Amino acid sequence: MSEKPSPLPIPSHRWSYDLRRWVVIGLVVAGAIFSYFIRETLPILILALLVAYLLNPIVGLLVRRFKAPRLAVCAVVYLVLIASLIELSILVTPNVARQVSGLFNDFDALVKRMLDLSQQLPLLANWTAGMDPLAVAQQLRQEARTLAEQSPRFVAGAASSLLNVFLVLVISFYLLKDGDTFIRRIKDAVPEAYRVDFERIARELDKVWSGFLRGQVLLALIIGIVTTLALTILGVRSALLLGILAGILEVVPTIGPIIAMIPAVFIALFQGSTNWQIDPLIFALIVMLTYFGIQQLENHLIVPNVLGASVDLPPVVILIGTVVGAGLAGVLGIFLAAPIIATGRLVLRYVLTKLFEPLPGSSDQSSVVSHQSSVISHQSSVVSHQSSVVSDQLSVSSEQSVESR
Repeated sequence: MSEKPSPLPIPSHRWSYDLRRWVVIGLVVAGAIFSYFIRETLPILILALLVAYLLNPIVGLLVRRFKAPRLAVCAVVYLVLIASLIELSILVTPNVARQVSGLFNDFDALVKRMLDLSQQLPLLANWTAGMDPLAVAQQLRQEARTLAEQSPRFVAGAASSLLNVFLVLVISFYLLKDGDTFIRRIKDAVPEAYRVDFERIARELDKVWSGFLRGQVLLALIIGIVTTLALTILGVRSALLLGILAGILEVVPTIGPIIAMIPAVFIALFQGSTNWQIDPLIFALIVMLTYFGIQQLENHLIVPNVLGASVDLPPVVILIGTVVGAGLAGVLGIFLAAPIIATGRLVLRYVLTKLFEPLPGSSDQSSVVSHQSSVISHQSSVVSHQSSVVSDQLSVSSEQSVESR
């Protein structure tokens, strides 16, 4: 007994353009609402994604070099990372704490020297007359303590807590371990007609983010180390703290190095050098020239070789982006402002290209007309060839009739 043939599948109803538009709008709104509800944990997720993204080339290189399983390579890389973080915290944290404590202990003397110097300047003498150095120092100390408690919101919320650090490491480990699988599934989910565009945009985005993030981290490390060594040689107090500040402020274009220079110049002016017997005013000028020299070295040698043209944005655009990012997401917004702007520019350029290209109907009609004209031209050439063949045959038959006569 033969089996009955299976019924033909019922074709799925295609969505209309209006339905597709509203689905996209609904997904965007739902994503915004979801991001709002997880805004407290969103910095942790972003930081975990950045850690995995930064470590992915190292893991890929080790997997290809040693032909080892990706899980084992990820475990080794994270063990080395954790050991390095512990060792770095053991070496750096006590020195930074000691320098911060020393800076606060010398705060009264520093304010007194500032007020004494201001009395010698005509423009500031009337303004600072009658000020109590102890009261001013106490007020400034309170303002500094308040600023220190409020400014690093992201750092205090995501990095100072051991639980959050543990979450960042765990999430980034799984993202790194399964990163290739995630990327492959996303690529497979893209329709075939748009896969070429998706791969091209993905390559350009990877160039922007990898070039900027890895370059920015390396640039901050170089500037922080060079600044710390230069200030240590000059004998500036709190050299390590000032070097860390210079490295962090590298993410702010143009004004970041200037902001990092100001406290170093003030410390040099009011506390002098611990290594050299130099007039405080001359010493402050030397420190200022040192910062300008490091900035010139950065602009002409380090930045072209480290960052290159990873984002290719005007400095004023990056500066505006860092200001907006600082208001929205604190330190994380400052750090990610430039690549986010570059990503938005890339996506906007692609959208504008698709919006202003010819519609599918018009292109189809033009192709049909072109095809019909080519067919007509081909038929006319065939007719011409046939007429020439007939003419040749007539001439041959005419010659044969003449010869027969």
